[in-house]
Amino acid sequence: MAACGWYPDPSGARGRFRYWDGGAWSAQTTTNPRDPAPRGSSDPRDRRSSGRGWAIGLVVLVLLTVVAVVVVLSTAGGPHIGGSATEDTNSSTPTVSAWDETSTPTPTTPPPPTDTGGVWVDCPASTGHGMTKQPAGRVAAAGFSFAEQSGYTLDDYYLGISMVYDGHTMERTIPQGGGYWSDLSIGLIGFADGFTDMTLTATQVMQCWSMTYHPADAPPVPLIAGEPMTITGHAAWHIQWEIDYTRGEPIPGETLDVIVVDMGAAADYFGVFISCRPLGRPDFDAAINGAIASLRVD
Repeated sequence: MAACGWYPDPSGARGRFRYWDGGAWSAQTTTNPRDPAPRGSSDPRDRRSSGRGWAIGLVVLVLLTVVAVVVVLSTAGGPHIGGSATEDTNSSTPTVSAWDETSTPTPTTPPPPTDTGGVWVDCPASTGHGMTKQPAGRVAAAGFSFAEQSGYTLDDYYLGISMVYDGHTMERTIPQGGGYWSDLSIGLIGFADGFTDMTLTATQVMQCWSMTYHPADAPPVPLIAGEPMTITGHAAWHIQWEIDYTRGEPIPGETLDVIVVDMGAAADYFGVFISCRPLGRPDFDAAINGAIASLRVD
């Protein structure tokens, strides 16, 4: 019969241990197998009757435990326990060794994850306000702007993400694109909303931009993980991702750009440029690249 002690909970709960008193499992559990026996346990070591010594049965796996048992028996004056142990074939009793802090456990390979463990959260909402009047031939938010591009139409609304305010968009339908379109957007993102680091802000904008309107079912491919730029003397940060579509969409995927620019010491916001274009379409590539090349801070 297995020795009294804490054993892995037979219910299978990971990290939990239940006490075996030699005849039954305890109702109490613990996360520390070095705890003393629970109160009220029927551990034979706690039973006493006149004219009889203590009967102690231990499963010994390491020399240190053997030495400890010999010391306990010799100091207690109890009788020597002889004989050999027989295998316990009763499935209701523990058949695994008790906790042994002197041994190194054998590592096990965890099962492959069924998901990435990520948690979906909403993109933050801007508390900023603004409606920049559009200058002729340019699309602007405050003093940040780009030149209008041929084939794109300026919309009356901002097709973008919630963390950006004072946004303005140019849009172009993709021929044979099944309703997909390309757009060029510009706006502002406020320090008051917690966006004070230019490079981190660019990453956060790209994350929200890529997941808001683009049906990605595969990890994006960073074409530009992050590179510094200078826009009319102002420091900026550029990120570019490729998203490949695999669900039979009418286009093979899209290229997304995000550029965040420092608007200067007097501003309490960053300027933000956002764009998307279909893969494998040189005419769209030329328009996006032209818009990026025309960016300026006045």
